[in-house]
Amino acid sequence: MEGRNFSLFDIAISWSERDPRGLVRSAAPVMAWVGNQEDYPEEISPRSLVTAMLAPFRVNLASPPDLLACEMPALAEYKKGTGVSAASGPGAVPPGKPGWTSKEISEYALVGIYYTHTGETYALTDGTQRLSGQRGGVVEAGRAIQKKLESEYGIRVAHYDRVNDENYRLSYTESEKTARQLLEENSEVQILLDIHRDAGKTRSESVVKINGEEMAPILFVVGSDARTPFPTWRNNHDLAVKLAARINKAYPGLCVGVTIKEGRYNQFLHPRALLVEMGTVNNSTAEAVKSAGLLSRILAEEIADLAPDKLKKQSKNAQPGGSGVQAEVYGEDL
Repeated sequence: MEGRNFSLFDIAISWSERDPRGLVRSAAPVMAWVGNQEDYPEEISPRSLVTAMLAPFRVNLASPPDLLACEMPALAEYKKGTGVSAASGPGAVPPGKPGWTSKEISEYALVGIYYTHTGETYALTDGTQRLSGQRGGVVEAGRAIQKKLESEYGIRVAHYDRVNDENYRLSYTESEKTARQLLEENSEVQILLDIHRDAGKTRSESVVKINGEEMAPILFVVGSDARTPFPTWRNNHDLAVKLAARINKAYPGLCVGVTIKEGRYNQFLHPRALLVEMGTVNNSTAEAVKSAGLLSRILAEEIADLAPDKLKKQSKNAQPGGSGVQAEVYGEDL
């Protein structure tokens, strides 16, 4: 390989979604790929160095089209999506989901979903812990919550799936921007969820059986004022405790508890903001999606308690053709 000049095109074609090491080997052969770390890594990875080298050119390392656009200017007009998949405006149908629901749906989003560690995924499905620079299995779990709330309970969801963890150390800084945008654009949101998946658990610790089906356990994580002033954190804790109790009343064992941590995790942005661990790395995406469906029922019950007037008012203004949100939300045993 001595004497060879590498172009960004060479780098782009070395990219592999499942194994990005080829890209680093091409860009800087002396670097050994060190993989992804949970939490905040203490060392700077080769990927971070390559990202820094490309930064002056405004190139996104996780986007092969961006790399190709540097070599082929005709591609420079390529536009990336905003990462927002919430419907907007009264009675709107979620983008890309024609016929998602025939139910009456709330005029405004009442639940918000975003992802700090967007690339977190499930090893039993993807064979890895994280899909760097991509949307991992946690996004599928979040979409399942959105679909169930909208199609079965008539509760609109603001779902913002922007990738926030391309630079893992800055994940919470980036996701704060996403959460702020979500709340600014959806002022009626009653519950704000940051969806994750847990790590450091065995397979046996990662499975619960509900009605004979293997599912992913649910854990709520609540930030506190241990490090930084956060006077309203107990509001989030109260919500987490309430949801955990409701979950385990309906589906015994599905929720494994509420954990209080020292960080704030952007939960200071809303009085009912929670970090939700949907299973662990040792689950499959399908198991997490099943649990997400059950969590949706509990969220619908909570929204019915928090904002019944909004639901009643908005169901009158929704598009015709639905059977009514009231029967869906209130028809189940609480």
